[in-house]
Amino acid sequence: MEGIDAVFFDLDGTLVHDGAGDAVQHTARELARRHGLDAEAILAANTDAWRDCWALQGEKWMRGELPGDALPREIWRLTLSRFGRDDAALVDEAVVLHVRAEHGTFSLFAETLVVLGSLRADGIPLGLITNGPAEFQRAKLVTVGIDGLFDVVVASGDIGVLKPACEIFERALDGLGVAPDRAMHVGDNFAADVVGASDAGMTALWINRDAAPAPRPDVPHRDIRSLHEVLVERTQGAGIPRR
Repeated sequence: MEGIDAVFFDLDGTLVHDGAGDAVQHTARELARRHGLDAEAILAANTDAWRDCWALQGEKWMRGELPGDALPREIWRLTLSRFGRDDAALVDEAVVLHVRAEHGTFSLFAETLVVLGSLRADGIPLGLITNGPAEFQRAKLVTVGIDGLFDVVVASGDIGVLKPACEIFERALDGLGVAPDRAMHVGDNFAADVVGASDAGMTALWINRDAAPAPRPDVPHRDIRSLHEVLVERTQGAGIPRR
């Protein structure tokens, strides 16, 4: 393969559908049914709690500075406190319902297995670089059945550093012994994946399924609509500009 010796991927929104919204709706409906509450009111309270908690604790949670269930637990505690029902047992029940529902919503994009399988069949080393608690992200890989397809997995919770910081990309590159100018990273988040990979000296592919305009046209990258295009772009990696 000309130009590229390894391909790295983001996880959420790139290889795996994020079912967090569906999981919250399911949990709200189930809590309402079990405890005589209003599902829409629970959803509204949860939205406010999520916004407030994420602003205060989101990055700490993804860096692994908090236990894996700490953020969802605090979100549900604040949600239920709106109804005067934030006792520990009910919060535990909400968290269990949410985690179970969320795991049930994780699913691969239609082309994920084909693309990963094709790259592995060609002998291309694969890496995963993801923001999130290490245990939670690795469990997600197991749930969707792709945990054995990567030669290196680096989660922000492993090292306490989030994308787009170069350090997380460098850790993944070191794990495969690949130079940045011989590596490609594919991700759906422009700020985290494209800017981060480009700053680290890698070839950056933006999986832009909605054909949105690039937030920063000055950042070298290639815009793709489907993961299938990775199979083409990897053979042209030397021709994609880098910083």
